[in-house]
Amino acid sequence: MDSTEHTLLVVDDNQENRDLLSRRLRKRGFAVLTAEDGQRALEIVETQQVDLVLLDVMMPGLDGLQVLKILRERPATAELPVIMATAKSESEDIVEALELGANDYVTKPLDFPVVLARVQAQLRARRAVRRVEQVDVETAAAEVRPGVVLADRYRLEAKIGAGNFGTVYQATHLDLDRRVAVKVLQSSLGSGSEAVARFRREGVAACRVRHPNAVSILDFGMTAQGLAFLVMELLEGRSLDEELADEGVLSPRRCAEIMIPVCDALAEAHRSGIVHRDVKPSNVFLHRTPQGEVPKVLDFGIAKIVGEAALAQKLTVEGWVLGTPVYMAPERFRSQGYDGKPDVYSLGVMLYEMLVGRLPFVPPPDDPMAVIAMHTSRAPTPPSRLNPAVPETLERLVLQALKKRPENRPTAAELADGLARAADLERVAAKPESGPPSEGGALDRTKGWQGSAGDVSAATLPTPIPATDSRPTQDEVGSPPGEDPQAPGNRDH
Repeated sequence: MDSTEHTLLVVDDNQENRDLLSRRLRKRGFAVLTAEDGQRALEIVETQQVDLVLLDVMMPGLDGLQVLKILRERPATAELPVIMATAKSESEDIVEALELGANDYVTKPLDFPVVLARVQAQLRARRAVRRVEQVDVETAAAEVRPGVVLADRYRLEAKIGAGNFGTVYQATHLDLDRRVAVKVLQSSLGSGSEAVARFRREGVAACRVRHPNAVSILDFGMTAQGLAFLVMELLEGRSLDEELADEGVLSPRRCAEIMIPVCDALAEAHRSGIVHRDVKPSNVFLHRTPQGEVPKVLDFGIAKIVGEAALAQKLTVEGWVLGTPVYMAPERFRSQGYDGKPDVYSLGVMLYEMLVGRLPFVPPPDDPMAVIAMHTSRAPTPPSRLNPAVPETLERLVLQALKKRPENRPTAAELADGLARAADLERVAAKPESGPPSEGGALDRTKGWQGSAGDVSAATLPTPIPATDSRPTQDEVGSPPGEDPQAPGNRDH
């Protein structure tokens, strides 16, 4: 068994015991997280991918048995392997722990070869279960095609898109005779209670983001085979990623027109305690309505759902890692909590790319993971050096969003206000939705960004949006000396 595929959590209030066991496990190739008490252990399990817990019993505050009980009561951790590692060796202690849901029990002083063997046995058993689940899900996913009805009410009509997270279909809600979009998530989520609980939790979070510039999540579910899907409003237009591919570089005003409503949607999510985690051009859709263009933020919650599953299964760099790290904030690469500021950093990366035609940090082709070091330690080249048309006020705003320390960045709302001032746009922020979805702010190119209301149909039909404002072309931007490896237009995501 390849131990590098697994992350273990060692929980012990004795630092010497904790450090000794952690060092020996790391020497065997495991990734190891540590917690000095029960409360910290629960926080780590809630926020990070953990494959197995080695849990002490006698600890101040929450003891190990209380932690075990909480883990088993939470659907997301009901099946997480837990091995008790304690000095309590009486038979009644062992029976009590096993009855509460412990998978195994070892006593101190720990015999490391025995501990290692039991850890490996538990991980093998869990992998075998996941393999069976994965086969079931992949079989179900292979059967998803136009004509199939999901959850007895959503008939898939046509495939309209695909990406890292899954495949999007135009569909019909049979009971309401309403056109919707259904995103069938990639098949690696699994079908166990842990995967179901995670999807339900994040699906609810996605539904909680009610803002005119966030795509409306209408429903979500999971089939008996573990096939997860989201039902969304159907959008018409194209993604920001497609616009950048066609235009290369956008004018400051055009950047503001798109990014102000995006900031507004993220600010509302952050006020609700929701972090997007995967802000990038392909997750911004330029929805075309009779009232004008309405930028929409896609995939709230999905990044966490699929990201945790991908990390658990160690997907390839091509399949997962490069899909996100080029837009990720430095703190996302560390084992620490975070708020909405990583989303602001991602907005800064996007603005930089929109203004100059390339990302602020592009790793060498033979070392894609070098982008992590770039984000954490390298300062970006000022945008005006690559595109002299970038105003100084806008450049300052972009560089502030790209600050390494989260506390030095603006909030999403502050970034929106700064963009409006820099582009001299009238600022009329769309109000959060309290009722049925509305069209929210539409873009009138003669008046700037304006709030409006209307009915939303419901995910994504590709239709071109004609560009009506002038933008600098790639030839107009040029390339500074020595910048050839990352020249404008190099959009190596």
